[in-house]
Amino acid sequence: MTLLRPRASVSVLAVLALSACGGDDVVRETGLSCGPGTEEADGVCVPAATSPGVACGEGTEDVGGECVPTALQPGHFLSPLVQLQSLHEVGSHTDEVRIRDDSLLLNCSYTFNVINAEDPADMEVLAGGLKHTIPGDTRTPGCKHLAWDENLVFTTHLGNIRNPAFLSGWDISDPEAPVQLHVLQEPGVSYEGVDVANHNIFVGLHGDGLGVYHYDSASGFARVGSLGGFTNAWGVAARGHHVFVADGVDGLVTVDATDPTAPVELGRVATGGQAKGVVVDGDFAYVAAGSAGVAVVDISDLESPVVVGRAEMPGTPLRLAYAERRLFVAAWNDVRVYDVSTPAAPTFIAAVRIPRAFEYEDPDRELPTMRTFGVAARGRDVFIGTWENPYSYRLDPDRLAPNIRLPEAAARIDFGPVAVGDTKTLPLEVTNQGTAPLTLVDNWISGSAFRVEPRQARIAPGEKIELELSYLASTADQEIGYLHIVSDDPAAPVRKTYLVGNAPGVSVGAPLPATTGTMLDGSTWTSEESAGSVLLLTYFATFCPVCANHLPDIEERFWLKYKDRGLQIAALNPREPVDQIGQVQQYCDNIKVSFPVGLEETASTYTAVTASFPGPNPFPVDVIVGKDGIVRYATHEYDPDAMTAVIEQALAE
Repeated sequence: MTLLRPRASVSVLAVLALSACGGDDVVRETGLSCGPGTEEADGVCVPAATSPGVACGEGTEDVGGECVPTALQPGHFLSPLVQLQSLHEVGSHTDEVRIRDDSLLLNCSYTFNVINAEDPADMEVLAGGLKHTIPGDTRTPGCKHLAWDENLVFTTHLGNIRNPAFLSGWDISDPEAPVQLHVLQEPGVSYEGVDVANHNIFVGLHGDGLGVYHYDSASGFARVGSLGGFTNAWGVAARGHHVFVADGVDGLVTVDATDPTAPVELGRVATGGQAKGVVVDGDFAYVAAGSAGVAVVDISDLESPVVVGRAEMPGTPLRLAYAERRLFVAAWNDVRVYDVSTPAAPTFIAAVRIPRAFEYEDPDRELPTMRTFGVAARGRDVFIGTWENPYSYRLDPDRLAPNIRLPEAAARIDFGPVAVGDTKTLPLEVTNQGTAPLTLVDNWISGSAFRVEPRQARIAPGEKIELELSYLASTADQEIGYLHIVSDDPAAPVRKTYLVGNAPGVSVGAPLPATTGTMLDGSTWTSEESAGSVLLLTYFATFCPVCANHLPDIEERFWLKYKDRGLQIAALNPREPVDQIGQVQQYCDNIKVSFPVGLEETASTYTAVTASFPGPNPFPVDVIVGKDGIVRYATHEYDPDAMTAVIEQALAE
């Protein structure tokens, strides 16, 4: 890492020999005539103390009496991941995408979709916008997970207040006219990940463990076997007679399903984090484990699986795909690619952040990050399921390039209240997660109240620096600015950050308003109960797909880690009425969280906080309050690393 600041001058090079002093410049009594940049001293010409007539501007320096550029120069790179197509006509809130050998790309979102992906640059929707007809339900939901057995595609939904839990699917013998299969609903059962082997359908059932089902076109679904002993059975991968289950905080479980009516647990291993997704290749399983990144598990001995490697990463890995010794990770805020030729030592290849289109009132704001939940791969073709629609990319693994990463909290950097004439300084971490040096060519701010240092920097692969952002308050009213980071990252040559000081309303530096919630156990919670403690107040909605991942991540990252150090957590739902508290309870039972959860009675605090966050992501919202009742952090872009830093500092005070 090299930081470069403008310098006033460097020593001027000069020739000291008498022969260098000549011409008809000023003639001294000694008869000497000294040239530019030198002067007479004791009868000889020596370098002058100051170069005459040279005043070099920013980005240059004086060399031999001339101003020469000193600025870092950008490299020239091509991105390893190149976008081919975006299918905007496909339903929003994609949860899963999977690619078949016949090049049909199947997509679960608010709808079910069948896509011809033979040419990833010219994908065609064969059947789109399909919704499931569920007995007694009028909303006709989409799905969360899918798997197939030849032309039968099986779909699941975990269920929430607005959508029922079910196991169903589609006959895609004619991919342009899919026919919905029967629907199975079992009382109190929630359906999550699904996979198929030997015509057996294996489904993760959260706390109810692993379910094994058969399907018959005449009679529909029938459960033929079950296996209990799970904490939160989520992702499922079936290979031959063996099943691999991602079991939340309990890691990976290996199962023998030779007799599908009586599956047997073989072994298990803690992966760390929250195990959600799993893919298998040969003797290795790769587990998406939330805060623990991706765990690489040696499954050569199914009775004693062992974690042998790990790919740590920002964000929260949720789903995985494998193709040609490469691992593709849907990690909430981006998709990441790793070389796993040596499985125990994953090597980063590339990552892509996809901005989400949004028309801010202020057109200078950077577009928000698209949430990414699904990924599929076929050779070098990458299919990404985002909050809005599927994308296709082409990977060139041999391209080396820098890759800039900013904290998601950088979407809005709040300096809080600052007295007129005072200055406040905040750091902004910039990481080069790429494979070539990243040159920050020009860091500059539009907005006279703000400054940034350094103006340039070079960051080695895998390294990071902190930019120093300062705010000099010229008024007690709100002031804003925009940091522009211009770099040679081919995928993101300009990143922007919104800066605000003396913001009105419930923002950083303001007291948290009195907040009241009706909790799931019937009690009343008030924010006053947290006086003198650090409070993480997180807002969710049961219809929010990302929240079903966010709340378990909060459980594992913050509640289990910090509750004994005094951290209090309250999760409030500002959108559902109190008479639906029973359905909220069922939702929370499915996602397995143990901190207090309830409904905000008036949603007044939620409304006051989110007034500072115009944008397309109303949930989740995280607010951290210090022991003094003052808001230390507030955002609607989940940034667990930033939250950890704030919580640790607040607890230490």
